[in-house]
Order: sequence, then structure tokens, then C-alpha cells
Amino acid sequence: MKLLQYQYFFGQRYVFAVCHIISWLIAYIFITSIVMQNPYAGWIEAVYGAIFLSAGALVTYILRCAYKRFMQQKSNLHQFIFLFIGALICTFLATAVLLLGVFFIAYIGVSQPIPSSQVTFIIEHVGLSNGINMLGMTLLWSFGYLAVSKIKLLTEAHSLLTVSQLQALNSQLNPHFLFNAINDIRALILAQPAQARDGLAELADMLRYSLQPNHEDKVPLSEELANAEHYLNLCKIGLAERLKTQIKVVPEALQLTMPKMILQLCLENAIKHGIANSRIGGTVYLSISCEEKLMIEVVNPLLNNKQPSDGLGLATKNIEKRLALLYKGQARLHRFEQDQQVITRIELPKETV
Repeated sequence: MKLLQYQYFFGQRYVFAVCHIISWLIAYIFITSIVMQNPYAGWIEAVYGAIFLSAGALVTYILRCAYKRFMQQKSNLHQFIFLFIGALICTFLATAVLLLGVFFIAYIGVSQPIPSSQVTFIIEHVGLSNGINMLGMTLLWSFGYLAVSKIKLLTEAHSLLTVSQLQALNSQLNPHFLFNAINDIRALILAQPAQARDGLAELADMLRYSLQPNHEDKVPLSEELANAEHYLNLCKIGLAERLKTQIKVVPEALQLTMPKMILQLCLENAIKHGIANSRIGGTVYLSISCEEKLMIEVVNPLLNNKQPSDGLGLATKNIEKRLALLYKGQARLHRFEQDQQVITRIELPKETV
């Protein structure tokens, strides 16, 4: 874990360093191309520009390191003031480096010597004009970096919020029929011990699946289907002959992924509203196909004494929220009544394991 953290940390710094260098290199090419339009400009101006903008790149990188170390947890106002003052300091340092470079190059004879009478003129005019340019670039860099860092924080906060929402929704998917299942199994211990043992095994497998950590929020459909079968077998202990099931799954779909526990939640909803309150019971149909999309369909009887519902139940809303968080509008859920049946249809993108 420590190694992964270090790799992530240095990877982030590497990406920033590359982007930082490229941005200042682009600024150098742009400014140099403008300067070289002057017929009196020569190669020495390109050297001065390289010295100047290299200094700007270095001092702004140091400014960024100081910001991350001391100011990232401060208020927005303190960060703004820090970057503004930092831009002024960076401008002063870069301009000082430029002037030192100009005098040093002249001193070693690479460029024309500078008469002592012109020193003040160069400091005032060259330093002032280039300092104003550098101030504009460092301010642009500083507040551009501030904006990018705030966007990154908002993105991370949104990702954390999405994860917390998914965890909250997942916590609602724990088998609420646990108490009834345990009571049903307890009633079988003396009368039908073999069936009771099978029921405990089903319950253990189902709880193991629901409690095991899953970092991707999506699982292979084969695992989800196996858990759904455990759930149906437990329901048949309490409902006996009233619950019948028919499952049809195309083999190609077994290696696709789907959100964890959603299949169980659909079946739970179908049994609760279509079978449990009926004296004669009925059949729950589950069909899964994959052509253009992964299609999951759960069908249960519509009770004669049940009024048609225009709204969505809590379980269905739960599924809708999870699909919205995980698939960003690429998944759909339909729940409708047709021919005395309630049909719940889920369309998911085809994603392999």
C-alpha cells in the first residue's frame, strides 16, 4: 500500500512537472516569435528570453511547492493573498535573474559591452518592461493554478460523495428478510433437519456475498445470479408452493458485469408485492439477454386487489439512484404493468469482467 501511495504521489508530481515545463516552453516560443518580428532583434534576444522564462518557470514551481505545503488547507482569501504576493516575488526574482544574465553575457563578451552610463537605463527600462510582462504571466499562472486546484478538489469531493452515496445505497440492500429466514430455518430443524442444513448453507453463502468487500461496485453477472438463486431458495422455505420461479439466461451474459445486489433487490421487490400477499402465489420470471445492451427483466403477478401505482417504490428508487451514479445516464430502468403482470426491466451497457 505504501508503495502504491508513493507511486501515485510521484506520478502526480511528474505529470505536473511535465505540464509546467510545456506551458512555459509554449510561452517562450510565443514571446520569442513576437520579439523576432523586430528587424533589429537577433539571437541574443532569444537567449535573454530563455534566461527570463526559465527563471519564471523555476520560481513559479517553487511557489507551487510552497502553496501545497503551507496554504492548501487555508481559507480561499489567504490562498489568494499568498499567490498574489508570491507572483510579485516571482516577478522580482525572475527580473533580477534576467538583468544579471544581461550584464554577465555582456561582461564575458558574448554581447556588446554595456557602458557604465547605460546601467541605470537598462535596469529601469529593460527591468521594468520585462517585469510587467512577467508579472502578468505569473499572475495568470498563479490564479490559473488556483482555479485548477479548486476544480481538482471539487472533482475529488464529488467522487467521494458518489462513493458515500453508493455505500449508503448498498447498506439498504442488506437482506431485511434475515429475521424471517432464520425463523423459517429454525422451524425446520426438528421436522426436516436436512432441509434446515441446506437453508443455513444458502443463508451463509448469501450473507458472505453481501458482506464481502467490493471496490468496483460491479460484479460478474454469474456471481449476482448465484446469489439471487440463494435468495430464491430461502424464500421458498417460507412461501413453499406459493412461489414458483423460471430463470432464463443466455450464456454470453454471464461474463458481463452489473451493480452488486440489484438483481436480488428486483426479485425481493417482485416477491414482496406479487407473491407474499397472495394466497395462491404465482410465478416470478427472470430473463437475462445481451444483444445491444445487457437486458434484465423480472416479471411478477399483479395482485387483483392491488391498486395500480403511478409512483416508484423505495426499492425501485434505490436502483434508479445506483444506476444514475454508476452509469451516468447510460442505463435505464422501466417498471410498468401489462396483462396483469408487473414488469421491471433494466438496460445496462455491456461491460465485460
